[in-house]
Amino acid sequence: MNPERLRHAPNVAIVGSSSPLGKELREIIETSAFPVGNLSLLETEEYAGLLQEFAGELQITQIISPGIFADTDIAFFACSPEIIQAYAASGSAFPELTIDLTQTGRKGTVFLKGVSEASLLQGLGYYVNPHPAAIALGRVLARMQSQFKLESASVTVLCPASERGSAGVNELQEQTVELLNFQSIESNVFRGQLAFNLLAEIETSRKMEQLVARQLSELLGMSLPPVGIAAIQAPIFSSHACSVFLKLADLATEEQIRSCLSDARGGLIVHEEEGLSPSPVTVVGSDAVHIVRIVVDPARPGNCFLWIVSDNLRIAASNAIQIAESLMFTAAPPC
Repeated sequence: MNPERLRHAPNVAIVGSSSPLGKELREIIETSAFPVGNLSLLETEEYAGLLQEFAGELQITQIISPGIFADTDIAFFACSPEIIQAYAASGSAFPELTIDLTQTGRKGTVFLKGVSEASLLQGLGYYVNPHPAAIALGRVLARMQSQFKLESASVTVLCPASERGSAGVNELQEQTVELLNFQSIESNVFRGQLAFNLLAEIETSRKMEQLVARQLSELLGMSLPPVGIAAIQAPIFSSHACSVFLKLADLATEEQIRSCLSDARGGLIVHEEEGLSPSPVTVVGSDAVHIVRIVVDPARPGNCFLWIVSDNLRIAASNAIQIAESLMFTAAPPC
């Protein structure tokens, strides 16, 4: 790692560059003002030699190995859980500045821009990008907690196929085509027919629920009561949709809640109920959390319901890039 280069135009590696999340990272780096020296696109041997475009030029995907990081300043791991687990099991050292987006539960500093204390970014180290559902819920709950005292929170999360990587997206697409052509379907990623259907996916959902609850507790601290989370696998390709129930200690009107959550700088957008409501389709490409349908229960003062939607890929990649941008100045001494 080169401290001076890190501060101005770091060499970046993306492990899992062909995954949905890896592609999103690559697109943000290419289209934003994020300065980059060299970009290395890394995969397992199975995908070695794959041609990918960046900044108008074709690049050849390289095989992930310990030596490949010798000239890397920032490494993003956006690969499948199996790849990062195999890399860790091999005893290979992780790069000095690693940002983990794999959601495998590896230990590191969990950081959410705008919610976490900036002091957590202490320079070189292993940083964990929160689960995209934790990012969306963390922003909403942190904002609500800043103005209202929360007594309890319960969330139902509709999960997209892209949370299971390219294999999940491909299987949902294939099932959809097969059903429309009156053919029998195959289920290798999901435990049954996902197309035009909802699945409990109990084992996967339970892991996700526990991970998100743990990360929210770490991000928001003891002031927030434990958040109850139920995840359901939905037949959508991208974006999380969440039905949120909050019990507030004091009375709050719909207008007060709307005003509290209207924070574009904090990545929150409250929509009017008239017109096109935000959905998993309409929010694709947005790194904000979109909120609509704020309902205050008149029969039970303090109870309110929210409907929130966010692009899981974009919101995760965006926060990871923001971590990297902050670390460029905290991990490297002034020139």
